[in-house]
This record gives sequence, structure tokens and C-alpha cells, in this order.
Amino acid sequence: MDKIWFYTKGDGEKYGPYTDEELVKLIKQGILSGEDYIWMTELDEWILIQDSIYSFYLEK
Repeated sequence: MDKIWFYTKGDGEKYGPYTDEELVKLIKQGILSGEDYIWMTELDEWILIQDSIYSFYLEK
């Protein structure tokens, strides 16, 4: 089963749910940056995209 992700851009709003594929698409489109946070139910706290496995998809 796909992981279900949420994100926040530091504005206090939470967005989601998104699948892995949708999250990658948002990163590749530049909608999400390394300084945005992601979270799923298996995590204790929000993590920066730049500190996650999804940092691979950030523009270099």
C-alpha cells in the first residue's frame, strides 16, 4: 500500500493527502522546496524535504 503524505509550507496550513508519486510530482514541478516539511502517520514529527529521501528530486 502506498504511503500517504502531507506537507506544510510553514504557513500553518497542512495539505494532503498525497501519494508518493504525487509528492514527487509536486517537488519536480517546484511547488515544494527543500525547506518545506512533509509528514506521514509513521513519523513522529514533520521533516524537511531536504533531509528526506525525496531530496533526490530537488533541483540541483
